[in-house]
Amino acid sequence: MKFSIDRENFQYVIQNVQRAISPRSPLPVLTGILFQCGNGVLKLTATDMEMSVVCSVPVDVADPGDLVIPARYIAEFAKRLPDMPIEIETIGGSRLATIRYGQSEFNINGYSASDFPLLQVPEGEFSFTVSSEELRDIIRKVIYAVSNDDSRPIFTGVLMEIEGTGATLVATDTFRLAMKKFVLDAPAPGLINVVVPGKTLNEVVRVMGVSDGVRVTLSKNHIMFETEDTVITSRLIPGRFPSYRQVIPEDFECVIRVSVRNLLDSADRAALLAGERNSLILFQSAREGIVISVRSENGWIREDIEADVEGENFDILFNVRYLCDVLKSCEGEEILVKLTGTYTPALLTPHGDDSYLAVIVPARASKE
Repeated sequence: MKFSIDRENFQYVIQNVQRAISPRSPLPVLTGILFQCGNGVLKLTATDMEMSVVCSVPVDVADPGDLVIPARYIAEFAKRLPDMPIEIETIGGSRLATIRYGQSEFNINGYSASDFPLLQVPEGEFSFTVSSEELRDIIRKVIYAVSNDDSRPIFTGVLMEIEGTGATLVATDTFRLAMKKFVLDAPAPGLINVVVPGKTLNEVVRVMGVSDGVRVTLSKNHIMFETEDTVITSRLIPGRFPSYRQVIPEDFECVIRVSVRNLLDSADRAALLAGERNSLILFQSAREGIVISVRSENGWIREDIEADVEGENFDILFNVRYLCDVLKSCEGEEILVKLTGTYTPALLTPHGDDSYLAVIVPARASKE
């Protein structure tokens, strides 16, 4: 193997694939990145056998070949390289990679490419294309509600429902829920209901650059995201996603229309005193508007916010982080906060946008 590449492209491909590597892998070869070069292209692959990322860039290939290079070293070394052409070579089929830059060189031992296990993906059953910008926006509107608790795997994923040309993404950690609807460019052959790992969708947001389209392909057990130079493949999470529709309230005792920016700014300030342990703020609706307040051992704060309020008045404890996550995902100027009671789920929707909603379950005071 022998090829030449500039520093920018070298750093780009490594950064795109390295987060697919598990630092706790029992197989040493899976802690590395598979380098493959030929036909003027360098292809890098990394996988933890649940998700794989493949990224390709054009290079000058003098001798086709492949090698697995430990990610821990090559990724850190790439960040420290000077801005000049880089040549990488293995001699005589050895597992030693020599990296030359100017008058200097760096040598590192790798693993045989034949020992690198690849994620086998069956042929896709359904595909659709969406712009990278739209896809990132859709994912960001729900991904914050994914659970980090690995003991309940189904909640660490995002439900993808497709029927005809209508698609819906739903995420919940049981304390909050986010749902985003969008329209596909082609109808599905039937009802599709799968759960995509949140980790995978976070990588899609991070890796996918500005492109005309991202091709999304679904098979029975896998999902694949493809752009011009990057392919992310992931296993789906097995199991049945909980029936989320039953937790979305439909009848309300109070409807509040308020500026997203004003509410977010006030919530951000209140969060400074809410603390990290419970992060609770008191949210009060009144005829004149909304009052947000916090009392803690560090001090207290009260924020009065102008809003249109219709219906009963409620005093509700919200996790301020949950509230801020919803507000940050809203693109419109105003949001509707719909309440049914002090301890029942609250529904939040951007004013004039029926494609997105969020649900937050209020907290109870500790004495209760």
